[in-house]
Amino acid sequence: MRALVIYWSISGTTRAVAQSIANGLESAGADAVLHDLAKGDPPDPTTADIIGLGCPVHYFRMAAPAAQAAAALRGLDGRSGFAFVVHGTYRGVALNRARAALRRAGAREIGVFSCRGDDRFLGYTRRGYEFSPGRPNGEDLDRAERFGAGLVSAHFSALAGAPPPLPPEDRSPGWVYAAERLALERHLVHAVYSRFMSAATQRCTRCGRCARVCPTTNIRWAKGEVPAWGRECILCLSCAETCPEGAVRSPLDWPVFSPFLDYNVRHAARDPGIEHARVRLVRGRLQRTAETDGLSPTGGDQDGDDE
Repeated sequence: MRALVIYWSISGTTRAVAQSIANGLESAGADAVLHDLAKGDPPDPTTADIIGLGCPVHYFRMAAPAAQAAAALRGLDGRSGFAFVVHGTYRGVALNRARAALRRAGAREIGVFSCRGDDRFLGYTRRGYEFSPGRPNGEDLDRAERFGAGLVSAHFSALAGAPPPLPPEDRSPGWVYAAERLALERHLVHAVYSRFMSAATQRCTRCGRCARVCPTTNIRWAKGEVPAWGRECILCLSCAETCPEGAVRSPLDWPVFSPFLDYNVRHAARDPGIEHARVRLVRGRLQRTAETDGLSPTGGDQDGDDE
């Protein structure tokens, strides 16, 4: 029995969850193949018995590269499918859309999984907050592995006409988040917002760090030159987060987005179900400013996979 786990990740948190799920599948007797969408189109999913699709949550929906891959799925014809997401604050409609994509492609759902992921989104860290720090942790990854192992028995149960019970789809988190999704839909990012990504020439030192961290290799850079952004930007803002000079400019700097980001931070910081740490961004590195929710002060590079 062959399982194909398709995923997209920015800095490794979703990759770690995908690997744990694959480990669980292998422990239950499946031949599990992992495919990172950053390396290109996945192999033919119709050659697998079980197909998984996973990604981080971006702007309360599926990350764009995973959404594009999901839309291209075809001909699964009753094969078993499962979806998983990693989220720092709220899942929004991300898991719903991944599940719907598998169903549209003809898959039979056998499981869904989600867990927290370290959320170092620039719109939040500039406001002094890191959400779900240190996640996924060992417990999250153990849970992912157990989920993977359970998929094999769920697959055989579904073949026997007794599919496992599944949770209902997520409810929308509210109109504010829906408005954000609409304002930052993929086609707008591609056609409009990507044109406004740039580096301030007076501050840029031409170090190329932004180009090296871009998960979609969207930034063109040569030694001694100012970087230039292409049209494959997904507004993850990894480039702006890690720039030591604060030279990267993005549409999320526009005043029109400030009320949304302020609302997100305020709402998530007050949610007892979401851990957070107080942080500050210093020359492209995140530093904890005080102990929060049992966390000790520490520092580190941008590592988030969410929002």
